[in-house]
Amino acid sequence: MRIGLVCPYSLDVPGGVATHVLGLARWLAGEGHDPFVVAPGVDPVDAGVEVHLVGPAVGLRFNGSTANLALRRPQSRRAAELVRSAEVVHVHEPLTPGIAYAAGRAARRLVVTHHAHWSVPAWAGAALRRRARALGERTSIAVSPAAAVTARAATGVEPLVIPNAIELPPRRESRPAAPPVVLFVGRRDDPRKGFRVFEGVASELAAEARFVAVGPGRGSDASVETHGQLSAAELAGWLDSASVVVAPNLGGESFGLVLVEALAHGCALVASSLPAFREVVGDGPVVEWFPPGDVPAAASAVRSMLSHGRGGEAARDIARRFSWEAVGPSVLRCYRRALLG
Repeated sequence: MRIGLVCPYSLDVPGGVATHVLGLARWLAGEGHDPFVVAPGVDPVDAGVEVHLVGPAVGLRFNGSTANLALRRPQSRRAAELVRSAEVVHVHEPLTPGIAYAAGRAARRLVVTHHAHWSVPAWAGAALRRRARALGERTSIAVSPAAAVTARAATGVEPLVIPNAIELPPRRESRPAAPPVVLFVGRRDDPRKGFRVFEGVASELAAEARFVAVGPGRGSDASVETHGQLSAAELAGWLDSASVVVAPNLGGESFGLVLVEALAHGCALVASSLPAFREVVGDGPVVEWFPPGDVPAAASAVRSMLSHGRGGEAARDIARRFSWEAVGPSVLRCYRRALLG
């Protein structure tokens, strides 16, 4: 099956939607299909699948973060031209301006996935539903119950919930005993990601662990070792070395892909008690929750995890539920449904 996957966000900037789209494309190729990806970007991408970049993106602030979108009309026309060769087009965040919406309008058979969770005001909901109707007949997916709430309000359509998925890493047998690494993964300059909470924890527990933050953004004080944007292999190396991954996000999350990636590497988790995060991980020995923004509670949870070390195989068991091998067949059934009309 020739499948066009459209990512609205630039591949030049690391992000969960881009990771999801490229991972899905690789899984589809492994299953014998012929996928290609259309996305903004200018830097060459070694993704192992066919990728068409439509050029540079513009950063727009939305939902407390920055969305890097391709908004020029020639880019939208190029995306529409590319997807016309596909038997099925799968557009992620189809209502975003730019190439995603243009590709959705051009598709012969359309599947869409809604990733975001945000409160849709009544005035915006009416406008978004009109925009959604212009996409025509489509199969709708949401990556979580939280994202499904937003999708219903924005489109008037009940989506099928199919979670995000990851490519499982090779198993690493052991972690260095000392000093334990406590890791933050994300954009340090995005307030939603809660890096200031991580800094507070590091200041309190600096003598007990090595605190490391990876991802783009500003520097930090001496209690946190910072690294910028890393390759996938470099990030995997840090996840393999970490005893605990801290996800101190303050809100606006629909899934929690970083949690699943950490679990896949056998890490224990300390995370903000956000509904979207709890839906993914649940309760159990591999995670300790704390109220969003509460530095003392987060520090106490990290200290507890460092003392008891509860990641390992139990963490990997949770992550396997979100592997492409587990999730991909549900997406493929949506494509077949779209083909049948």
